[in-house]
Amino acid sequence: MIMKIFNEKQIRTLLVIFTLLAVPCLLSAQAVLYQENFGVPSANTLIQNYSGWQDTSVLYTGDGTCDVRASSASSGYGGASGGGNVMINDTVKWFQISRLNTAADTNLSLYCGLRKTASENGSNLVVEASADSLVWTRLYLEDTLPAGTGTSGWYRVRYRQVPSCPNLHLRFSNLARVDYRLDDLALVVGDENVLETVATPTISPSGGTYYEPQTVTIATTTAGATIYYTMDGSTPSAASLPYLGPLTVNNPVTVKAMAVKAGMYDSEVASASFVVLDTNSLVILPLDLSDNSGSSHWDITQLPGFRGYHLGSSYSDGSVKFETAHAGQAALVAHLDSAPGKLAFDLKGKNGGSNPAAYEGIQMEVAQSPDGQQWSTVALLTESDISTDGFAHFDGYVLDQSTRYVRWKLLASTKGNTQLNNIAIGRYSGGGGDSTAVISHTPPVVGLHPNPTLGYIGIYAGQVPVESLTLLDLSGHVLRHWTAPCQEIDISDFPRGLYMLRVQTAQGVVVKKVVRY
Repeated sequence: MIMKIFNEKQIRTLLVIFTLLAVPCLLSAQAVLYQENFGVPSANTLIQNYSGWQDTSVLYTGDGTCDVRASSASSGYGGASGGGNVMINDTVKWFQISRLNTAADTNLSLYCGLRKTASENGSNLVVEASADSLVWTRLYLEDTLPAGTGTSGWYRVRYRQVPSCPNLHLRFSNLARVDYRLDDLALVVGDENVLETVATPTISPSGGTYYEPQTVTIATTTAGATIYYTMDGSTPSAASLPYLGPLTVNNPVTVKAMAVKAGMYDSEVASASFVVLDTNSLVILPLDLSDNSGSSHWDITQLPGFRGYHLGSSYSDGSVKFETAHAGQAALVAHLDSAPGKLAFDLKGKNGGSNPAAYEGIQMEVAQSPDGQQWSTVALLTESDISTDGFAHFDGYVLDQSTRYVRWKLLASTKGNTQLNNIAIGRYSGGGGDSTAVISHTPPVVGLHPNPTLGYIGIYAGQVPVESLTLLDLSGHVLRHWTAPCQEIDISDFPRGLYMLRVQTAQGVVVKKVVRY
């Protein structure tokens, strides 16, 4: 066997050739010996305390005052925006990089993103090189930067004639009390290719408060880029989870994403925060809107315990307004935590004037559901049932014990608006109680084992009986339904992938992720 041993320079040459072959878009690419983009600091950090270095084999030091900062907005050089940079804004500040091995290379240049004070042309920034950290040689700025008001953006600059030595030191200092910021340093053999930046990902929806789980998509307009994301608030990197398809968000979470592509600068980080209110286990709240008194108007969609659609704002007396313009869409849903008994509520017609004929064509449906999907009518009310002189009281409705959702929906309306107030739902107590129901914010504790699974899943809910199970895909389509007893299920006949399992218990509904592998 013949073994050929390559020296360091030959190995570097082979690596460069491999890179050129592997990345066609960089056929004229430079060999980059060192690169530093300064990460994304969470706050201004002293240079010696910063831990987000890209090249951890290189020593970075300063005099204790030079710091790493969040990037400023850029103009003229987009690569420097969205990350961190080193600020040198005093004559006693300096920043040094050491332990760079350039012994096998010639025709070396140092490139960096430079942001300066508007009146500067870059001449007060001193960049020096040394082979021993004792004798320093100044590297002169090749580029002429504009000076004057309005020229303080980022620029890509070049310093030539970087020495070849086994332990190169680079030092950056300032001759004046002006601002200089450095970003995207690169030690390059030959001429640098100007790289574009991957487009910042778009997260849709863009965050907010929701009353049901959200399907979140992430996209970038840069073709061929790979998106990485986190859902724990941390900054994503190429070591994070790759985005492979829509995400399901069903609890408070912050989604962050960035995109990378060979031959381009990494994108900026996109972020979206979601608050998903658990519609199956809500806060303690008597189902009575009359507490909303005074001059303030509450948007019903913000009232804990209810979910509304196109209702309009509630009136100052606490009632909820169903607007004629949204007939067929306007709905109010109350979510219950246990078996209900009797239902009562008040309705009033508002004609907008003294003419009763201005309130016409009203059809208000009251319905109940065990799962929020299958509904049965409790009452269908029309304009003849609803007074325009004052609230009419409706009671005596007995709800099914399995009901967990009660809905008021405006099916039709020609003229006028309808107001709903004083909802009271009694807990079931043998013959049906009449005390006002309250809603618990503590969801039942449900465990699945094993998960991920090859097929069989055991369901644990403590002492709470599991009434039914529903398997759904990520689009919410029902795939299979099981009724009690539900202690174990088998999904081995389903393809590998991610599913949602809706667990209905006597204390409410919990939706759990299931991985079939």
